[in-house]
Amino acid sequence: MITHLEQELEAVKTRIFEMSDLAMEAIARSVESLKKGDVRLAERVIQGDSELDRLEIAIDEECVRVLVTKQPAAKDLRLVTAFLKINTDLERIGDLATVVAKETIRMAGKPPVKPLVDIPRMAVLCAEMIKESFLAIAERDAARARGVIGRDREIDELNMQIYRELFSYMAENPHSISPALSLIMASKALERIGDHATNIAERAIYYIEGVDVRHGAHEGSEGE
Repeated sequence: MITHLEQELEAVKTRIFEMSDLAMEAIARSVESLKKGDVRLAERVIQGDSELDRLEIAIDEECVRVLVTKQPAAKDLRLVTAFLKINTDLERIGDLATVVAKETIRMAGKPPVKPLVDIPRMAVLCAEMIKESFLAIAERDAARARGVIGRDREIDELNMQIYRELFSYMAENPHSISPALSLIMASKALERIGDHATNIAERAIYYIEGVDVRHGAHEGSEGE
């Protein structure tokens, strides 16, 4: 028989999974707007961030209510506390997607100074990391979540590669400085999204195993 607590946790889980879908959509659309110089799409990304903000508040309130009224123990407590932190990560991912969209608007629909290959690749990697982390939560698969953490290095390397290429462009052609800086800002935002995606994977491991893997921590698991 499903308890009232289980029903409430499932409702929170449904909302946070909905929020993850919106965050991944915001990443994809923001980079698509940058790639195509689509100012209208960029504006839709910025407007859509309010829905992520609304969900963040609703999820926070629901998690706090569960903590206060149900006083969950063991893995249920870990799930609620993980969701509270993941909720913040997803909201920040939405904010960073708007940073990318704002750079599209700043470029006023002009084409990028170079064909975009690495930035879209970064966006795909970020979305994959988020998706895999949530699958790990759904399946209680810590190994899957651990597989996400190492992928952030690839995003960092792409970010540095973009920096090097664009600084070379700016050195060779001063007229490219402003649009190149917009791409650097977009790349930095995606690199930070990768960091938040890593956070989500770490929260997933904590929920599943009771192990804090941040900063190389390897404490033993808590009891169920």
